[in-house]
Amino acid sequence: GTQVSPLGRRAAARARAAGGLKIWSYRPRPQIAVIGVVVLALVAGGMGVFGSGSGSATAGGGTDVGKGKKITLGYIPWDEGVASTFLWKEILEQRGYQVEARQFDAGPLYTSLAQGSVDFETDSWLPTTHAQYWKKYGKQLEDLGSWYGPTSLELSVPAYMKDIDSLDDLKGKAAEFGGKITGIESSAGEMGLLKSKVLKEYGLDKEYKVVDSSTPAMLAELKRAYSKKEPVVVTLWSPHWAYSDYQLKKLKDPKGAWGAGDGVHTLARKGFTADNPVVGSWLKNFKLGEKQLTGLESAINKAGKGRQQDAVRTWLKSDPGLVDKLAPVPGGSGAKPAEAGRALNVAWFPWDEDIAVTHLWKTVLERRGYKLNLKQMDVGPVYTGLAGGDIDLNFDAWLPYAQKNYWDKSKDRLKDLGTWYQPTSLEIAVPSYVKDVKSLADLKGKSSLFGGKIIGIEPGTGEMDLLKKKVLPGYGLDKEYKVVDGSTPAMLAELKRAYAKKQPVAVVLWSPHWAYSRYDLTKLADGKKLFGVGNTVRTISSLKFPEQYPQLTKWIKNFRMSEAELGSLESEINQHGQGHEDQAVDAWLGQHPDVERRMTAA
Repeated sequence: GTQVSPLGRRAAARARAAGGLKIWSYRPRPQIAVIGVVVLALVAGGMGVFGSGSGSATAGGGTDVGKGKKITLGYIPWDEGVASTFLWKEILEQRGYQVEARQFDAGPLYTSLAQGSVDFETDSWLPTTHAQYWKKYGKQLEDLGSWYGPTSLELSVPAYMKDIDSLDDLKGKAAEFGGKITGIESSAGEMGLLKSKVLKEYGLDKEYKVVDSSTPAMLAELKRAYSKKEPVVVTLWSPHWAYSDYQLKKLKDPKGAWGAGDGVHTLARKGFTADNPVVGSWLKNFKLGEKQLTGLESAINKAGKGRQQDAVRTWLKSDPGLVDKLAPVPGGSGAKPAEAGRALNVAWFPWDEDIAVTHLWKTVLERRGYKLNLKQMDVGPVYTGLAGGDIDLNFDAWLPYAQKNYWDKSKDRLKDLGTWYQPTSLEIAVPSYVKDVKSLADLKGKSSLFGGKIIGIEPGTGEMDLLKKKVLPGYGLDKEYKVVDGSTPAMLAELKRAYAKKQPVAVVLWSPHWAYSRYDLTKLADGKKLFGVGNTVRTISSLKFPEQYPQLTKWIKNFRMSEAELGSLESEINQHGQGHEDQAVDAWLGQHPDVERRMTAA
């Protein structure tokens, strides 16, 4: 069914409370089909966030080692480089650093490291592939060691190509391959080796042309030829996910022209480890096995362009202890806090702000070893469950008006853990390109501009009743405008349609709402306050919760979100779609790393 606007119901509750009437009991239409217990608990591994309260790594195991310090990573767009770079970007952000990842070709990356504009990179193939760069820049760099190896460089052909098993076998068969070998980036060390040594060693330099390209273009050509079973020879290396996706043969190199396998090294600018000793120690001890690396590469490849860090976060959930292993907190055990041993039962309503804040806390707490059981419920049962101790938390209590009767009935058995968003509001909104309409009073005499209508939501909801019975008559607009009954999705669809064509439109909205993040809208000022005073959005808990979860209680009491933050998080979840809330939160936190630090400070 459609999702009824929560603010509509809340408005009615507030209006009736103001008039001395009993607040009505309402049942929101669920956003998902089945109401019940949805266990979404994934223990994300102990990250040792508790300590003396300073949040620093040396003060008892806090994870905020970086304190917002900026680190710049450089990477070459090769799969292992992308995988290891975004793995470390995620780890460092979880440890409190602000991280920028910048893409380069190999040559410019070494130059940037030497100049100090990049702090470190994780994809130097030494001693062979990148020998020319190390020879030129090595004295200006720090080698933090090999984290993977040995590697290999090779030319590869599909397994359906019979009688071609080695580089020797390419001799005299150039016509079969169109006289070309499909290469990668021209600045890559492998390309230099291929052209200057390997082809000459086997007498192939006059017979074949190496086509300078890019790694994605090479893989696209491999995919195209493979699907048609056409001959193709490509520049490849190991490890690479292509060997899992296709049946390929690595052409043997009996003369050893490619040289011995490299190690994949982490290189840093001169002075990096002195400036960042903790990160330096993590990087020096960094190791990944082939199964781990190719699994991460595959996850990133399947996630698609621009979703690298999303894929890393999902992949890390399959190995919840890995972050602590790769980035142990000095002076801390990395064990889960004691209070995290008891699973949290969290109730949520199918309303945008509650979906957003509940999944935000779920992600942040699971990263710190907590386990959450999420339950979608109606308002009345939530208060009953909290009062009885069967439910621990709800993040979406609209007080003092909308849920007043529920609070008053059970307040002696509940705890108010404070306001995290305020104030809420009900309003009519128009696109900002509609000039000279800034307030409800400005609508007077302009009905023809809007086709004589205001696009509403579900009929009978509190906001709609307020609008029709009080707000429009109060501004003398009830004879001039018709309020179109509809649904929240239909209202949003009409807003989207009109906005795309820059047509005038007036819609029923409320704050917080993700539409304000998606579109540039004007909330029409309500000078007469006919929509009433806004609520605050609070977290409420069972009576025993503060004793059972003292650290979490402190975090929740200090928690705040701005309208821009909440709106953008709601929008991210809306864009990812139902069932992908955790992925949306992961992506959003990657763009707002300061929020997680604020949530778990002290």
